Amino acid sequence: MIRPPHDTIDLLPFRDVRKGYSRRVLQGDLMAGVTVAVFAIPQAIAYGILADVPPIHGLYAAVVASIVAALWGSSPFVNTGPTNSASLMTAAALSMTVPPEMRLQVLFFFTFLVGLVRWLMGVFRFGNLVHFVPESAFLGFTVGVGSMIALGRLHHLMGIAQTPARWFPRQVVEKLVRLPDANPHALIVGLGTLAIMFGLARYGKKYPVALLAIGLSIVYTRVVPGVEILLVRDIQPVPSGLPGFANPFFEGWTDWVPVLMPSVLAVALVGLIEAVSIGQVLAVKHRQHLNFNQEFFGQGLGMMVSSFFQGMPGSGSFSRSALLEQCGAVTRMASVFFGVATALALLFLPGLLDLIPAASLAGLLMFIGIRLVDPVRIKRLCRTSRLDAMVMVSTFLVTILMKIEYGIFTGVVLAAMLLLNKSRVLHVQEILPSPDGGFDERPYTPGSLHEPSAIVALSVHGDLSYGVAHELLEQLNEIASVQDPEIIVLRTRRAFSIDFSCWNAIFEFALSFQKGGGAVYLTGIDAPTQKTIHDARAHKWIPDDHLFMATETMMESFRTAMRQAADRVKHPERISGAWKDWLEDPVVISEEQILDIQRFLRGESV
Repeated sequence: MIRPPHDTIDLLPFRDVRKGYSRRVLQGDLMAGVTVAVFAIPQAIAYGILADVPPIHGLYAAVVASIVAALWGSSPFVNTGPTNSASLMTAAALSMTVPPEMRLQVLFFFTFLVGLVRWLMGVFRFGNLVHFVPESAFLGFTVGVGSMIALGRLHHLMGIAQTPARWFPRQVVEKLVRLPDANPHALIVGLGTLAIMFGLARYGKKYPVALLAIGLSIVYTRVVPGVEILLVRDIQPVPSGLPGFANPFFEGWTDWVPVLMPSVLAVALVGLIEAVSIGQVLAVKHRQHLNFNQEFFGQGLGMMVSSFFQGMPGSGSFSRSALLEQCGAVTRMASVFFGVATALALLFLPGLLDLIPAASLAGLLMFIGIRLVDPVRIKRLCRTSRLDAMVMVSTFLVTILMKIEYGIFTGVVLAAMLLLNKSRVLHVQEILPSPDGGFDERPYTPGSLHEPSAIVALSVHGDLSYGVAHELLEQLNEIASVQDPEIIVLRTRRAFSIDFSCWNAIFEFALSFQKGGGAVYLTGIDAPTQKTIHDARAHKWIPDDHLFMATETMMESFRTAMRQAADRVKHPERISGAWKDWLEDPVVISEEQILDIQRFLRGESV
């Protein structure tokens, strides 16, 4: 049977669950799903508050998105629902532009658009695009998000009103200035939650530490007399029952598309990076294949369906996915059981959820935000590359000082500009025969010597992109002027890619060189390159007998080109001495023999 390509979309991927689904697998999935739900319910409520929407919408997203994304995704472990970065970016997207009376309508529409973008990226097989987001940019964005999460709910931690300031640094300063006005009970609950989370962090993968911390905060508010602090029910009571249907499309929704699209793209992209990152780590661990496009498809479908059931945006969660795998999950059904367990909590525990103090959730969010900052990775990046460190710092500053959705895009653009700047370095070397029977390469650098010769052999390395096209043409013209060759043999096998600009430079040089009586030979080419030359009608200046196809034997096509060039030059006496000796007695040996000779010359055993 012929298997479909790894990057194709399967409309019914959950069929694989039927294969070998035993009672043992069912027990593992069920236990993992229920266990993670216990951990995640307080987290989902906290993320709803972080997004500045009623907390129930975080729980609705955890119910619907987790089930749909698991059934139509690729990884059996990625758990989808509200996340810290998606919640924070959602709050930023809604706070500036959405009037209060339309907040929920726009929220559900925003969720739908995020899902639609991800779904389309899967359908059109854009899965590999996540690789174009450099680690330095994502790390800077993560540090920025962690800082905003840790400090963004200070008013709940302190038991004071939210500041009217919009700019994040100003918000933090204004809240800290009001520290003397803080509610002492709120500080005790919030800092107590934070202390428990850090104190018991080592047990967090085995026991519901967050549930313990929030449970103790509820007990504190019920037992200690005179405690008056903000509870979840004061923000928005948690309704009993499952999420009802809500059409995300409303009158005038088209007017909101251009307003929301920058934030939509940011949430969609960051969420996909998160989902693919954790999915790939766990896939490698279990020797499984992760289909990026299928995962995009499932993530997008999960968000779109969630938008019809009052869900807020989210993505694959690092913490919940890792915990799901550690708790014994085997198949995608573990996330389905997670969604069902969360739904049961909505049916039977809404009154208890209402009693959670907002200060305790603020402490939980502060813990999550601080843990997002990874000092080990930051130090490693700074010690490895100053340019990547600059990308990280720039992304971080844009994230916290400007708009959060601009942060990740700034990092991507800045890293791309630095990469283009690196690619502007042109690598052209003259090839000369060496005494051991191989070949040496002599770069064209200031002060280097290159003798005139009737035949000049060149090699180009790396990516030949538009950034070096002008320099390539100038370099070839200078070689033709200084070394005065009749034939230039250009080896392209080590050129990873050649774009139109560089091809055009080669064609223009070949044409002008031909008019002056010279010829350009290309060696080490493949069939697509030959087709490119024909399609560009450049075979008039570089005919087929000047093209030498690459073979399995290293440098074979180059040697053939050099011998043919020697037979065709009009003035063979002008061939340089090194090449003349080689042509008179060419040493044709294998690559393995060359390596043996080099080892012998270094005094190593052969």
